[in-house]
Amino acid sequence: MRAALGSRTIRTFAITQFLLEVQFWFPIWLIYLLDKGFSLTTAVLADGVFRIASAACELPVGLLADRIGRRRTYLTLAGGSVLTFAAITQIRSVGALFAAWVLWAGLWALSSGAASTYLYELCARQAPEVSPARAFGLVRAVGSASVLVSLLAAGYLYEADPRLPFAVTSGLAAVAFLLALTLPEIPNSRLRTTLASTVAAIRGAVADARVRRAVWLGALLLLFGWSARILFQPLVLDLGMPARATGWMYAVFAATSLLGGLAAGYVDAPHRRSATAAAFLLILGALAATSQVTRLGPFLFLPLLGFGYALGTTVLEVFTNEVTPAPVRATIFGLVASLAGIGIAVARPGLGALSGERSVPFAFGAWAAAGVVFLGLAIPAIRRMRPAR
Repeated sequence: MRAALGSRTIRTFAITQFLLEVQFWFPIWLIYLLDKGFSLTTAVLADGVFRIASAACELPVGLLADRIGRRRTYLTLAGGSVLTFAAITQIRSVGALFAAWVLWAGLWALSSGAASTYLYELCARQAPEVSPARAFGLVRAVGSASVLVSLLAAGYLYEADPRLPFAVTSGLAAVAFLLALTLPEIPNSRLRTTLASTVAAIRGAVADARVRRAVWLGALLLLFGWSARILFQPLVLDLGMPARATGWMYAVFAATSLLGGLAAGYVDAPHRRSATAAAFLLILGALAATSQVTRLGPFLFLPLLGFGYALGTTVLEVFTNEVTPAPVRATIFGLVASLAGIGIAVARPGLGALSGERSVPFAFGAWAAAGVVFLGLAIPAIRRMRPAR
């Protein structure tokens, strides 16, 4: 990690990413909408529109990112964050709500590969002395620390003014935009290509078995790990946990995610297969254990899930960047998120409904059973993971 911290470019990127990763909105967005007078049905419908819109935007946004260049894409991400969260503070009607949520969906899609592809190419072109694995581990840990701080502060900001969590997020994104202006552009990262050549480049990438494995594993892990988070709130309600304890649960989850990101920085190419398999197993084990001993879930098993998910996604980000040709890197990350997004759009509401109709432990157990299938589908690709030649 010392080499990563010693590079001014990587340090600046890490600070910028810290400002963009804040999640003051996460614990309170539903409460915010209800307090604004929207019904629960409208809020849930808006979330559904968000999921569909973000999945639909993934590939087009990835194609656009590959064409305009890494720095411009990253600046667009920061500027879009300023606009999106400022817009949320001004919601006063159903139309404004859905417009803001669709804008947020486009921003979500843009975030799928913007930071990852830019960081990888900064290491390759601007800081060759820095191992991408170390840089990714550092930035993932910094992002998790940002989430930890913002989750702990979200309730206090909301008590001061319900709009404040979103306003602060917008303000920090503005600072991130100014910092990102000091980052270098990647030479030749803007592509002046025709649609035919772009399609040919994508076909060439997908024809590479290593890229297909990276997409497959990334989509499976994202679907498995991200969908499970919908059960956190039902678990809290089922256990009757007070708001303060709930905040600490999310803080512990963020802290173990930070550790997972740091651990991923020390996973070299020969150990990627073991680390990826361990990520799936940790998530699976955490879900199964929570289904059996729910009271230990919030502060023992779910933190293990956070560690495993951060470890696996960070390792796979490095692997995907490594095996994917530079002209289509953002597009491939968009493909990963799009494939996972389709499954997430079905799995999250399904698990939520299952926790209500049957029980929270049953929903955890059902998703653990699905995880056995996901692991079985992942094992052949994990066994054949190979670094770039």
